[in-house]
Amino acid sequence: MILTRQNPAICIFRSYSSIQNSLSISKHKPLPFLTPGQHTYSTRSKAVDYHEYNHPSTVSPRQVSVPSAQSSSSLNPPTSTLPPPLELPTSEPNLSGTQKLKFYYKTGRAYLTFYKSGVTSVWQNYKLLRQLRPRIPKGQSAEQALRDGLLSRAEYHLIRRTRSDISRIPIFAVVLAICGEFTPLVVVFLGLTSAVPRTCHIPKQINGARKKLEARRRESFRQGTITADRTEKAEDMRNLPRPIMLHVGRSLGLYSSLWDKVGVAPTVLLPRRIQKAVERIDVDDLAIEKGGGVKYLSEEELKLAAEERGLDVIGRSRAEVGSVLGRWMDARKRASIIDLLCRRPSAWPQV
Repeated sequence: MILTRQNPAICIFRSYSSIQNSLSISKHKPLPFLTPGQHTYSTRSKAVDYHEYNHPSTVSPRQVSVPSAQSSSSLNPPTSTLPPPLELPTSEPNLSGTQKLKFYYKTGRAYLTFYKSGVTSVWQNYKLLRQLRPRIPKGQSAEQALRDGLLSRAEYHLIRRTRSDISRIPIFAVVLAICGEFTPLVVVFLGLTSAVPRTCHIPKQINGARKKLEARRRESFRQGTITADRTEKAEDMRNLPRPIMLHVGRSLGLYSSLWDKVGVAPTVLLPRRIQKAVERIDVDDLAIEKGGGVKYLSEEELKLAAEERGLDVIGRSRAEVGSVLGRWMDARKRASIIDLLCRRPSAWPQV
């Protein structure tokens, strides 16, 4: 494949280099401190809004403001943290050879446009992240800042997703440069989801990952687990019974299924991963409750929140997912996160 000026891989490398350069610049020129509540900030002298900010390829920047922490929009991060719409050409029956080539060409171009737009989102999100950095005290995690009320849930998830996406850009750039229009096929069939930024996940990739995780969770429940009402302290994670540790790891996708296939479990790594996952869920529960409840979450954010808590979403409507997540929030008043993860919703304690 010949790289041209329009090749998305080049755009990725340039964006990643700009991010690395700006990291050192921002240390010497910190951005103005942003206090919680209604406040305006700018990127390239144009402000960006958490509530109205859409995909950068379709929305022109304009002066807007960040909604206050009391607003329901403080629960949902900007849509730029999610994949943009993928608009593929429609195929018609009985196409001639030339028409098929044109169709495949348009399909390939649609995927390249999608990936380029997704990478642009990462760069735009990073500029938003830089604006939020002064709000987090030095040495403090984003989770603690959310717990202390220094960040809204929308801002917390923007930070968390952007950091993850930035770390995936180098490997994804190599794959895109080599595979070009065939990148979706390579990613799906070789299972390279973990190497692709979230903003570049195609629908088939997302659905495939969800199906595998839910199937693995069902199998783990069939094997049986030990349930016990436990607290969320670090020492408890290290002392978790092995069946619980493995079930939570499988249910939340904290370790690869390859470990199960070879008959070895990463029990040394799991306690720390479980502790981090539990901490994220705990602060997210608090943020959702503070923001007004699950009814204010968008449909996709509702699914993501359910997935992070080991709940199935495939084949369920927004109302069904919202109902189960609402029951989770109620059950948290009487049970620990570990206890709920080891039970099906039908076995959760009633409030």
